[in-house]
Amino acid sequence: MDVVQPDLHYYGGFVRSTRVARMAAAAGLVVVPHMSGGSLGYLEVVHFASFTPNIGPFQEFKGNADIPVECDSSSLKAEKGMVRCPSGVGFGVRIEKSFLEGAKRVSV
Repeated sequence: MDVVQPDLHYYGGFVRSTRVARMAAAAGLVVVPHMSGGSLGYLEVVHFASFTPNIGPFQEFKGNADIPVECDSSSLKAEKGMVRCPSGVGFGVRIEKSFLEGAKRVSV
């Protein structure tokens, strides 16, 4: 294989993807996580890339298209080929209050 590409949503999240990244590192391979769907998944890619030493030079980064967020520590945009990883609680972003107020509660 040339590229190891665990999916952070469908493969099992950060723990399994980190295990795969470590196995790839032992084999001398780079990791380029796959981003499924949209929503806040792009933040998973940014955070995963921030702590994975054998991350590949190119990442799938769709950006946030459907959930408006505010972030004090990052523009959440690629600048000079880099995206600054947000810091703070959780993913380091706040979902805009107006978006949350318009959401409907779903009973399961």
